[in-house]
Amino acid sequence: MVLILTSEGGTGSSVAKGLEKLNISAVCCDEKVDVGDISQYNAVFFTGDFAIGSIACAELAKKLCKECSAAEIPVIFDPTLGCLQPESYDTINELAVLSEIFVPSDEDAKSLCVISDPEKIAERYLNLGTKKIVVTLDKKGAYFKSAKESGYAPTFRADKVIDTAGAGNAFAAGLISGVIDDIPLAEAVVRANACGCISIQHEGEYYPDTAELRDYMLSHRFAVEGCKEF
Repeated sequence: MVLILTSEGGTGSSVAKGLEKLNISAVCCDEKVDVGDISQYNAVFFTGDFAIGSIACAELAKKLCKECSAAEIPVIFDPTLGCLQPESYDTINELAVLSEIFVPSDEDAKSLCVISDPEKIAERYLNLGTKKIVVTLDKKGAYFKSAKESGYAPTFRADKVIDTAGAGNAFAAGLISGVIDDIPLAEAVVRANACGCISIQHEGEYYPDTAELRDYMLSHRFAVEGCKEF
């Protein structure tokens, strides 16, 4: 089971839908709900819009990061800066270090640390104490790094591109499922890329189930130079 910290209408609820399609149960909580015994969870996920929603939200995120680290429960943090103001960046960076896996886009990371190169972004955060990082690169896939592995994970070829809404949430669901399955980070990122690529080929928010994901990964090649334009 995955614990998702989210405010009402936040992106976390959409990630929960993606996880459910992959046969992974998820519980959404806000800062007012007692999350209970953390040992019941296989992973925790939250985004930047929750973390800076209030002082209580930030404190809950920090508390859970520390408790989960001690209990060896992975915490995945996607900053999704969006309209977040620069004064919130210190909190975001603090949580990046406390979480198990930090998942910024290259544009978000550039805002947070004024670095554009994904390899240098990853190196900076690992030097600060982040255990694992996945820098998403839009159509070009993602760059990942930990103490044990690093590299670029290309996305898959899309037969068509219809709607990019929800692609980031589908990516997050795929990544979390890989973390729960305890597969190498590289494989988890490839799975996440496949989920995101499937999503953009459908209208509105779309999340693949396990059978569709498996068939897609078996039948489609990598797009080494990036997903086709739309």
